[in-house]
Amino acid sequence: MPRKSTVSAVLTDTYLVARSGNSKTGPIPVTYRAMTTCPTSCPFLPTGPTGGCYGAGRIFGLANRNATSITEAEAVAKLLAGTPMGAKYLRDRVVGDVVNSLGKFDRAYLLTIARVAKAVGIVAFGYTHAWRLMTRADIKAVADAGYVLNASCETEADIRKAVDLGMPVVVAGDSWEEGQMVAGRRIVTCPNTTRGITCSECGLCAKPDRTAIVRFKIHGATRRKARNTVKALRARETTPIAA
Repeated sequence: MPRKSTVSAVLTDTYLVARSGNSKTGPIPVTYRAMTTCPTSCPFLPTGPTGGCYGAGRIFGLANRNATSITEAEAVAKLLAGTPMGAKYLRDRVVGDVVNSLGKFDRAYLLTIARVAKAVGIVAFGYTHAWRLMTRADIKAVADAGYVLNASCETEADIRKAVDLGMPVVVAGDSWEEGQMVAGRRIVTCPNTTRGITCSECGLCAKPDRTAIVRFKIHGATRRKARNTVKALRARETTPIAA
């Protein structure tokens, strides 16, 4: 039987939902975090020069309005009371990321979420553009805690760096080919896009040692900006540097 946590850690800037109504995630626990937790290096930031974040507007509005501080014990109690029977996963950070108020990688947040998920018998997974701020010790600590943290990438160079760090990888963009090999891993499109399968049914992104790079097609109300952002990043990668 799952046991309640006795650790008094606090999840800051977090909105925890025990049963999501999101059609993509399915009825599993999810969290949302405020935009202040995003790294300034994220190319999709709504406040940046290009933008394209799918969460801009309504979804981030939900996070920014409802995000608060919740103790680990409160989070466990909320999930024990409301998580659907048979749920296997906690989709961490539908929006938001893992940067603390000092602009550093927030290892403590992820370790706390990992303990919360473990206490109710599910696996926590999520994505981050803050992987460039992580050390190998951070990556090992998060993985050892049972949290599956995916490096969010946009270019081949990003993928190779994240693979070298030993992280599971996801990539955004419409021009990647199904089955394309990058850094020894095969690109597979998110099954929600191709077959309407939800996170609750799939679990591919919650597999830490998978050989697949999960590709997300550009989506959301700001998809035009996002496509331009990815196009610019990939063009920059292939442009020769002047001598």
